Amino acid sequence: MALLHTEEPVSAAAHLCVFLLITSAWMAVPGPVRCDSGVLNRRGGEDRTFDMGGGDGGTSPGLPTDGDEEAVGAESSPRFRRALSREKQMTLLSSSFVLKGDATHNQAMVHWTGENSSVILILTKYYHADSTKVLESSLWRSTDYGTTYSKLNLMPGTTIVVTSFYICPKNKKKVVLVGSTINERDQMLFISTDEGSSFQRQSIFFNPDTLIFHPKEEDKLLAYCKDGRLFASIDLGRKWTLLQERVTKGKVFWSVSDVDVDPDLVHMEMQDTSGGYLYVTCLIQNCSDKMVTAQFLGKIDHNSLLVQDNYIFVKVTTGNPTKHYVSYRRNEFVQMRFPKYALPKDVQIVSTDENQVFLALQEWYQSDTYNLYQSDPQGIYYSIVLENVRSTKQPEENVLIDILEVHGIKGVFLANQKINGKVTTLITYNKGQNWEPLVPPTTDMNGKPNSCKAPDCQLHLHLRWADNPYVSGTVHTKDSAPGLIMGAGNLGSKLVEYKEEMYITSDCGKTWRQVFEEEHHILYLDHGGVIVAIKDTSIPLKILKFSIDEGRTWTIHNFTSTSVFVDGLLSEPGDETLVMTYRKVISNMCEGGLNKQHSTKQHNCPLLPPKGLQVGIKGQMLAVAPGDDITFIVHQQEGDTGSTRYQVDLGDGVWAIYQNLTVTDDHIQHRYKNPGVYKVTVKAENMAGQDEATMYIQVTAPLQEVHLEVVPIIGRNHEVNLTAIVLPTEANLSVFYWWLGDNQRPTLTLQSSLLTRFPETGEVSVTVQASNGRSMVQDTRTVRVYDNFQVIPLSFSTSLDNFNPNIPEWREDIGQVVTKILIKTTGVPLESLVTVVKPGLPTTADLYVLPLDRKPAKTSMFIDKRIPAIIRAFNGNNVSFVVRGGLQVLVMLADPNAGLGLIANDSTDTAAVTGYHGVVGGPGFWALAVIFSISIITGSFILYKFKRKLPGSRNVYAQMHNEKEQEMTSPINHSEDTQHIIQGEEFIDDDLDSQTLGSHSGVVLNINSRELHSYLTS
Repeated sequence: MALLHTEEPVSAAAHLCVFLLITSAWMAVPGPVRCDSGVLNRRGGEDRTFDMGGGDGGTSPGLPTDGDEEAVGAESSPRFRRALSREKQMTLLSSSFVLKGDATHNQAMVHWTGENSSVILILTKYYHADSTKVLESSLWRSTDYGTTYSKLNLMPGTTIVVTSFYICPKNKKKVVLVGSTINERDQMLFISTDEGSSFQRQSIFFNPDTLIFHPKEEDKLLAYCKDGRLFASIDLGRKWTLLQERVTKGKVFWSVSDVDVDPDLVHMEMQDTSGGYLYVTCLIQNCSDKMVTAQFLGKIDHNSLLVQDNYIFVKVTTGNPTKHYVSYRRNEFVQMRFPKYALPKDVQIVSTDENQVFLALQEWYQSDTYNLYQSDPQGIYYSIVLENVRSTKQPEENVLIDILEVHGIKGVFLANQKINGKVTTLITYNKGQNWEPLVPPTTDMNGKPNSCKAPDCQLHLHLRWADNPYVSGTVHTKDSAPGLIMGAGNLGSKLVEYKEEMYITSDCGKTWRQVFEEEHHILYLDHGGVIVAIKDTSIPLKILKFSIDEGRTWTIHNFTSTSVFVDGLLSEPGDETLVMTYRKVISNMCEGGLNKQHSTKQHNCPLLPPKGLQVGIKGQMLAVAPGDDITFIVHQQEGDTGSTRYQVDLGDGVWAIYQNLTVTDDHIQHRYKNPGVYKVTVKAENMAGQDEATMYIQVTAPLQEVHLEVVPIIGRNHEVNLTAIVLPTEANLSVFYWWLGDNQRPTLTLQSSLLTRFPETGEVSVTVQASNGRSMVQDTRTVRVYDNFQVIPLSFSTSLDNFNPNIPEWREDIGQVVTKILIKTTGVPLESLVTVVKPGLPTTADLYVLPLDRKPAKTSMFIDKRIPAIIRAFNGNNVSFVVRGGLQVLVMLADPNAGLGLIANDSTDTAAVTGYHGVVGGPGFWALAVIFSISIITGSFILYKFKRKLPGSRNVYAQMHNEKEQEMTSPINHSEDTQHIIQGEEFIDDDLDSQTLGSHSGVVLNINSRELHSYLTS
């Protein structure tokens, strides 16, 4: 069925055109489906093969001969065989009906009420965008599949505006309409149990925004209101009970069958009195504050609750970086474990089918792409399955990710991958374990050989969703037509946005054929046995195309004699969309204030000036986070309100003028996008006088974490900068408390840094606390103060910058790797080397060489051999490690020709020496020569022993601790291909251990996630 309107309005009427497809002597029945083995059976065991030729003409369907079938079977495997003889033709009937009097209506909701039912309901509405209200509506009902319609009169003598209707998913004969009188004074429901043949009117005392039917029990309903109140009914909306207030919109879920014990359980996200958000559950019979159960200990992020199948997801940012939690089959919540440096900016759940979570995660370095991850059965541990899936930002912060689940067959997904600006389409048949490109057709739509050949040329599809609920997106799949996929796209090396040729596959993406040169809306009927196509265009049409051989041949049908604009298509029961708006009106009393027991009517009161004007925030919150929903409440103690204008200035450039503001429940709702302090002003004015009220609101993000940046090695009495890095970075209005050593009185600053000196050597504890109006966080570091030490500036291969998330944990781990490699290549003791990676880009570091704890009594004979060994290691390019993708990173001297810096505390603050060359020419020269001679002999012996232990190999391995591995990876198996090598720095441990093969051995870090081992390879 199609929703249509004529090119030019005729007799002030809107046209509805309905076409019926009827097959003769043939009915398809869905059968078992498999895609992994290349065999697809979806016709109750009867295989079918079809002619590979295509066409776009206006002739009758060309059915293949037996010879054609044999040729096809030999070419493509006997996947389908014709079960419909040439004589068994399909009949196509069309009819149209004029909905008189609805020419001004600009919205329509269509519902085919149920299987084996001829009843169709259509609700047409005039939605006024400026007032966000439905001003008119008409309800039409057909009992003959849409051939004719009758207009329903719900309340004779009274004009009713119906804003939406809801169909019970368990029993589609039960219908609930939401409406009101034309002046919005009376809110009501209209309840039907016979597919709209009759309705019972039920008055209600609240303004429903959304109705939610129970998925299993047909008379149970939830009603959510704009003001956050949640109601429940157990008798199909005849009686209602208030469950809770301050409930988050869209975050209400009925119990899940076979998972939740009680079917009357409701999951919800609600706001507590302090302004935070909680995940709670209750039974609809008793959901008072005392009976509500908090299922997650602590507050959760606003709008983060998701209940889906076996899993419940929440996220938390208060006091820490954002953490994501999951509960499997209602067990305790456990933090979801992503690779260490994934650092998710956003997480979107894609699928929870087959006891596994499939999600898209946007990492710190991504802006228009996401990475796909899959989990273990409990949804705790995650491994990456596909990188850089394209995403698009939508209005109101919505995100569309180019991944599409193919209906009808589990585990099949299509995804568009974007690398270096190039978008390509991939398909998986095992839920992401393996991905492959779409094989291009061997011939074009006219049967000629195709010049597009893999791997240089592939098929690519647009994976967009449709804005119109009555048309599908650019890819068409259906549960009742397994294996059939139709999509719009192009052939080539990448996806081209303006190319929308239509392609079809009947074997779940193994082979494809082109069917049209332009994009079409598609309907699958009779389990895919009939396909209807109508061109996606902005010009009027009067033809459609249909195929009964899976798109190999098409027949053109004129469904109307007058060209019409096609607004939408409907093929099976169950489609509807909802648009609703409400407002409650309360009577205005002459003496001021509210009286909800009185009905709305005009009062002739003397005009009084406004006095005692007050403005506040619901919940008494004066500090909120950016993006929080804030409700301002205006109260006026005295004076007229009906004729008073209220000018509201919210301080961020948004202002508005309201009439009769203080006597309605329509409070001022707003969101501040940016942090800051905003002055909110409300001015009330009428002919008798004016008044003004002002308040200040602090908008600041809750502090998640503070990290103290301080060089761990400091010279005594040298000036040092202590810096506090606060997350989120846009947080402001913070006060910093600095605690140094044993000092009991902190130093307070408004800046995030402090300059200070340490007069004594030894270890000193430094703590910083950051506080704002919503939270407090702290961090502690220990610094070591020395009289003297040496500093060697280092640099890295520029490729490392691409893997640098510029966070303290990553810098610390890279510093530990460099230190451990130096220890193994030079033999320098661990306690005398510290590598500090500096913030920012390009990535650089300082190597601190600390003084030895003990020195020989005769200092004139002592030669520090550590510096020459370190210099040789760097000059020999022996310090390197491997990051994700097998990329080797070389660590080098920042300036190989520069001298080494010596920090000393004697007669001068700082002295510079020229490295180990400074010892040459003195009395210790001969002693040095003797020491070197001995070391050469000893070194040869050590190398010989290593070669005896490891014959023919230059690789030495060091296993990490299991406790670190569990934090950073999942137990999911991977192949041993290089594509599954996880980023090396994710598995860095404090206790790295490897062996030295000599000063010419390059040490490399390599990680394989399947083994769950981390190695240093020389």
